[in-house]
Amino acid sequence: MEGDIYEVDDWVDTVATLPIKRFYPSAVAAATGLPIEKVFNRLLFLVEGNILRILYEIRCPDYDCLRTIKVVEDNDFESISGLCPLHGEFQLSADMIFPVFEIEPSFKKRSIAKKKTENQRSLRMSLVY
Repeated sequence: MEGDIYEVDDWVDTVATLPIKRFYPSAVAAATGLPIEKVFNRLLFLVEGNILRILYEIRCPDYDCLRTIKVVEDNDFESISGLCPLHGEFQLSADMIFPVFEIEPSFKKRSIAKKKTENQRSLRMSLVY
């Protein structure tokens, strides 16, 4: 059964309180059971709302390597030169560019503070009989 699109928001809220630096849309799709297209569109919506930032990983095209060469914010890929420390120079193409998302620092800070407050409130309530 397909999940609700707001499960993406819930997932992001949870991740914002964890020590996770970046995540891929595929991780959200796997966790929510939603199709990758719906997840990606919702993540872009959260980018517009200043909850997330979208970055782009440039990866080595060698299938034995596939290491991340560079992470860039701007999608102007014309100025990026491809150079893998193991496999040398390569010509950049679309199949070497992977979107990755980061929680905006201000949202992360707010989420952590909110969770801490909720935990303290929950602890106080559990001490009352």
